[in-house]
This record gives sequence, C-alpha cells and structure tokens, in this order.
Amino acid sequence: MTLFTKSIAQSANYVGDDCKNSTEQSLTATYKSNLNKVLSLLSSDAIVSKGYNHTSIGDNTVDAVYGLYDCRGDVTGSFCQFCVSTAASDIPQHCPNRASVTIWYNFCILRYSNHNFFGKLTTDPSWYNISGSKNINNPQELEKAEDNMQSLIKEATLDTKNLYAMGEFNLSTNKKRYGMVQCSRDLNDKQCNQCLEAMLDKVPKCCGTKIGWQVLAPSCLIKYDDFMFYQLIYQTSTPLPAGQGGSKKSNTLIITIVIVLVVAVALMSCCIYFIWRRNHSNKAQASSHGKIPWLSRMQPIADKETQAEARNYTINNEWNGEEAKS
Repeated sequence: MTLFTKSIAQSANYVGDDCKNSTEQSLTATYKSNLNKVLSLLSSDAIVSKGYNHTSIGDNTVDAVYGLYDCRGDVTGSFCQFCVSTAASDIPQHCPNRASVTIWYNFCILRYSNHNFFGKLTTDPSWYNISGSKNINNPQELEKAEDNMQSLIKEATLDTKNLYAMGEFNLSTNKKRYGMVQCSRDLNDKQCNQCLEAMLDKVPKCCGTKIGWQVLAPSCLIKYDDFMFYQLIYQTSTPLPAGQGGSKKSNTLIITIVIVLVVAVALMSCCIYFIWRRNHSNKAQASSHGKIPWLSRMQPIADKETQAEARNYTINNEWNGEEAKS
C-alpha cells in the first residue's frame, strides 16, 4: 500500500458545501425516504463503477430526488466508495433538512436535489481552498501555473475528452509543480471547458500569491500544488480490437504452452517406459542369479530431473504499477 492509498483509507477530508446558500425546510416523509434510497444506491454503486454515476427516484413528482457522485479521476473502487459513503453519512450534520445539497470531499463530490440537474453546467456558487502557507517568490510562476493548467484543460476537454487530467510540470531545473482539472462527468466537453476556464479566471483574485490552491464549483474543480497529490494512472492509449494484437499474442502463448506440455509428457512417458523395461530385465536377471543388483534399487537420475522439471514448470503473469506521494 502506497502513501497515497494509505491517506485515502485513513480519511476522506471534508472540503465544503453549498448549504449556506439555502435554508432548512420541512421535508415530506416521502422525500426523505427517496433521499435515503438515492444516497444508499450511490454509495453502493461507487465500489463497482468507474468513479461516477447518477440516479433518481420519483421522477417528475413533487418528491423526486436526483443524485450524483463523482470521484476524482485517479480514485475508483473501494476508495471511491469510502469517500461517497462518508459524504452521504455526513450530509445530515453539515446540511440538515435541505432539499438540495452539494458537498465536497478531497476525493469526491456528492450532489442531490429535488430538481433534475443532470447535464446542466453549474459554476455558482464557487469556493477556493489554500493548501499550506507557502507563497510564490517568483512573479513569473503564476504565469507558468496558468499555462500549465491551460494545457491540462486542453487535455481533459479536447485531447482525451475524459473530462479530467493531471500532470507534473518543471518549474525550474530542481522544482516541480503538479496540477489536476476535473469536471462532473454528466457534462459534455464544451461545458467542461467553460467551467474549468471560469475557475481558472478566479485564481489571480483568490490564490495568486500561493503555491498550493484549489478552486471548485458544483460542476468542476482545478487544483495546483508543489507535491504529487494524485495517484499515477497507468493505462494503454486505446484497447486493441478483438482478433488483433492482444488476442494473437494470447493464442501464440497458449499454443506454445500446449506444445511444451505435450513434449514434457512424452519425455516422461519414454523415461518411465525405459525404467520399467530395465527394472523388468534386472528382475529377470536377479531371479536367475539369486539377488537384485544394487543399481536397479536406485532411482535413475534422468527420472529425478524429469520430475523436477515437471514440478518447476509454472506460468506466472504479474502486473503492478502505482505509486504517488501524498
């Protein structure tokens, strides 16, 4: 387990919510029931999804609940579920009796509302968060930070259209900076670009003198710091279609294994037959001379080697690759 995965397993840190912009209200029993079902469905789904999903109960009724979660692009599986479940359980504490809530944690965002917001761009309200107390000493760093974040926005919305991107940048020969951009994955690439650009425009006013910062809205976030706060993601560019590259290699490997096993079995069969013939011959000679020669009581060396080869013939495929600094 890396430092990154340890930090996820130990805590899902609360970042903020939008409940200050709304007031408590009396919620019907049906709405509360629908809300609990939606939060439970989202929490359960987070462990098996790719880090994002949305659902609704009671569509087009006065008690309808629409819910969505979106984990950071480098967080999936049990880590994503841990963050979503924590957010769902903390909502009554941070935002009691609200018909609409957006709540952020360091690795995920959870939203629900009595209005259908799926696919709708929301940049207001927005928040910022300063990481540490380090200040920028070189005024040019802010310009470089903007350029670096612009390159990530382009990657997220144009190059890959994954709606998230992360990367490191060489600030100087011995200094690096790290950035991340992400949009809620119910948006399209144009909406995502608009949201990220809006957050980037806020940086000079809120965070321009700081090395580490994060600016976020219900539909997107941008984050920048001097340490690797994300997990490296190892993935191939585009999966090969069936019947091409990957399957050809698999078929070749299977054929090779089968041939080797057949040859090994044939060799062992020959050795066993040879030993049986020799022992049979020796026993015949022993019966005629009154004793069994000592050589026939020793296991042939060739037989031991063949057995060792059979025991040691294994196929081991192993894949591993993630490391990050948290």
